[in-house]
Amino acid sequence: MKQYSHAWLAFMAIKRLEDAELAKADEAYAASLIKWFKDYKDGVIQGAWYPDMIIKDMATSHVLKFTPVKDGSKGSFKKLPDTYFLCRHCKNSPLKNCSYTVDKDNNLTDRCESIAHSVVDNLKMQTSEEKGSPIAPNNNHIATILFMLSHYVADAHVPFHCDSRRFSEGKNIHGKLEDVWDDEIKKYFLLDKSNERFFYNPQGYPLLDKGKETLYKDSFLKKVEENLSKRDFSDSFGTDNKNVWDFMSAICQHSYLLSYMFIPEGNDHTNVTTANWKTLGAISLEDLSIAVLCDAIDSIAKVYFRIWRRYKKWEK
Repeated sequence: MKQYSHAWLAFMAIKRLEDAELAKADEAYAASLIKWFKDYKDGVIQGAWYPDMIIKDMATSHVLKFTPVKDGSKGSFKKLPDTYFLCRHCKNSPLKNCSYTVDKDNNLTDRCESIAHSVVDNLKMQTSEEKGSPIAPNNNHIATILFMLSHYVADAHVPFHCDSRRFSEGKNIHGKLEDVWDDEIKKYFLLDKSNERFFYNPQGYPLLDKGKETLYKDSFLKKVEENLSKRDFSDSFGTDNKNVWDFMSAICQHSYLLSYMFIPEGNDHTNVTTANWKTLGAISLEDLSIAVLCDAIDSIAKVYFRIWRRYKKWEK
């Protein structure tokens, strides 16, 4: 994804937590996370872009690429929460009946798990050190790590990040897909580019351009909001997914399936064109966009919330 998409998703994940009906025991954890995030929200656009701008581990840590193997063996796929569009759209994918290989140099799932631990570790170190300690991480540092985490979690939802076909080559369909999302966010939400942040509404979230509210009603971003408002939120990673690594593995497996639903087998960077890339598969570009963005928002919210709760329970 591109810069503003990553930042917008992080904000929407926090809004998702703020709007959610949580168990009574979890409300305080969510409230403290929401307040903490909003205190450091000016750094989201920069922090969520650090993995691309500074770290630059795109070839290995932003991807987990699958290749189908048609040898008669059945693939093994982890489960996702039933509410996920990835789960619904990929339920009948023919590739679920096929085994696969995974690029050995890719480590997106490991990266997500390690950064999740790093957030908690840094919070613990900060709490344990006396005020003014030169080795204690400060809140801006920890916030940057948290914003970076959302980048990697979001990338797991991008179909082409989990598909070994080379869609960054040829007509760069990979880039064009991500431009669709970023351009839509830039079109409707007001940006304070000189300070590298969004302008905010009274609730502290990206401010919608009032002059475009009528047009926004037909945007897939509005449909993302509407779908999420009708979807129950829970902190579940899905049956048998015990940690961030398991959860991201399940996401990547289903993103791979979604990629082949959008651009079916028999197509790759050599024959997909700027004229046909949006209409080749069994799922439309709009439905794909809604699925990717809705599920990414929920996933970031779940990961943020669970690691924050883990720290808060330790703190007690």
